[in-house]
Amino acid sequence: MPYLYNTPEDQQVMLEAIGAASLDALFESIPADMRLQRPLAIPPALSEMELTQNMTRLAAKNVHAGQKVCFLGGGSYDHFIPAVVDEIASRGEFYTSYTPYQAEVSQGNLQAVFEYQTLITRLTGLDVSNASLYDGGSATAEAVLMAVSSSGRLGKVVVPASLHPEYRQTIATYIENLGVNLVTVGTPRGVMEPKELSAAVDDQTACVVVQQPNFFGCIEDATALAKVAHDTGAVVVGVFDPISLGLLKRPGDWGADIAVAEGHTLGTPMQYGGPYLGIMACREGLVRRMPGRIAGQTVDRRGKRCFVLTLQTREQHIRREKATSNVCTNQGLFALRATIYLALLGPQGLRETANLCLQKSRYAIEQLCNSGRFELAFDQLTFKEFVLRDRDGRVDEMLAEALADGYLAGVPLGQWYPELDDCFLVAVTEKRTKEEIDTLLRSSARIVTHRPQPSIVSVGCS
Repeated sequence: MPYLYNTPEDQQVMLEAIGAASLDALFESIPADMRLQRPLAIPPALSEMELTQNMTRLAAKNVHAGQKVCFLGGGSYDHFIPAVVDEIASRGEFYTSYTPYQAEVSQGNLQAVFEYQTLITRLTGLDVSNASLYDGGSATAEAVLMAVSSSGRLGKVVVPASLHPEYRQTIATYIENLGVNLVTVGTPRGVMEPKELSAAVDDQTACVVVQQPNFFGCIEDATALAKVAHDTGAVVVGVFDPISLGLLKRPGDWGADIAVAEGHTLGTPMQYGGPYLGIMACREGLVRRMPGRIAGQTVDRRGKRCFVLTLQTREQHIRREKATSNVCTNQGLFALRATIYLALLGPQGLRETANLCLQKSRYAIEQLCNSGRFELAFDQLTFKEFVLRDRDGRVDEMLAEALADGYLAGVPLGQWYPELDDCFLVAVTEKRTKEEIDTLLRSSARIVTHRPQPSIVSVGCS
């Protein structure tokens, strides 16, 4: 039906039904200084041609990451994407499809979802995967809700300071009104120490979140941390980098009960930091608490293999107030891209990609630290990311000058960690070449040369 505007009479009937005196009364709980006190500043309407021209001018201001050499990390990474991922994922039957509710007309999509789930369970070493969530941050928060619900404990959730700060903010938002305390364990050495975790957990701890590698790129002693958590009966939520599993233990192998990740690294490009894909897998005993939907394989009445939606424990339209989550849809297209990417690489390709990230990051650490200006902030093993301290204390200025030279050189950490305001996070993926790393080094050396302060004597960095 066409949209019909509510008349003043219609509005009055609705206000009477909800017991409100006026439309303004609906907004009285919002502080006056936060309410718009003037008409919206909407410009005059444009013709289609004028609008197209205006949008083209605005779009021309964007700088594509492909035009710069990207060393950005912190959850979004410039990994190589084979062309076949775009070719298959852009097919009409995938590109324009929505969530496959009707199994009889959605066999192709349901099979793709089933294959995705199979790959994720193999990747994580856990029993069950859902059909994806929004992003890594919300997947982590949903995992915490799962842990609280399954454990029946409303005491506290324990996270390290080395967990992605935006993930910690998301968790805090999710549990704010549940009566659960969020306890953050400090990580002054870049990792969470088992003894520090032991002091923070007790028999009322619902879960412990461990990121491996953590936000600083450091390798945690995940097995020891999981044991500390399990000894108190807490659920362990593992946040992982999918690419790292080419070299590191799978979450299920080091003790995670629920594993979540940001999956954009599996075949989805960086576009304003996304688009994102929330990965989640868990042990079989937690499957009824898992948000999202799960596709299963069965046979029809003729004995032929077919696919169905097996579980939808979170669905408001099915479970109503008993739903385990308010998740409404999934990142199906990006889950498909991840499926294609993982199928293309296979175990050996994933291992080679991870190894390239490791080796190139080690080379970058050696070169940048030996320049004399930078040093590692943490004496820990790393995978593809690491934190550098600028001895000159001019992180923002240095990053701005590097950008002018064509380099997205890193992410400043002072915005989340005031004690690290002289540090920045650098990520080196398989795409970065020796020449690009060396040129970044020469660029930073030029910045050192042109600064007014005296030169710093070059020192080694282990």
